[in-house]
Amino acid sequence: MRKRNCNTSSRGERILDSIIRSLDLPQDAVSGYAHIEISGNREVIVEGCQGVLEYGESVIALNTGRLTVRICGCDLTIISMQNGQAIIKGIITGVDYCN
Repeated sequence: MRKRNCNTSSRGERILDSIIRSLDLPQDAVSGYAHIEISGNREVIVEGCQGVLEYGESVIALNTGRLTVRICGCDLTIISMQNGQAIIKGIITGVDYCN
């Protein structure tokens, strides 16, 4: 009788890693981390946003699951927030990451 290998989680992880590499996907896109794009000092796009923790003209804090992303600046506004993506505009002076 042949013994079966029941370690399917590591096999599944290897298959997933292989798919990610073959499709040339960024690791953060599938690992639960947020993807953040900053355009100059006027716009920030956060993908993987799960909610707003703080909202003001000088600070916007977003829950991204594993991290809290704080955008600091002047005249900050959330332009759009849908499908897990937040677009923030204003004068960006800093972006902080916290656990």
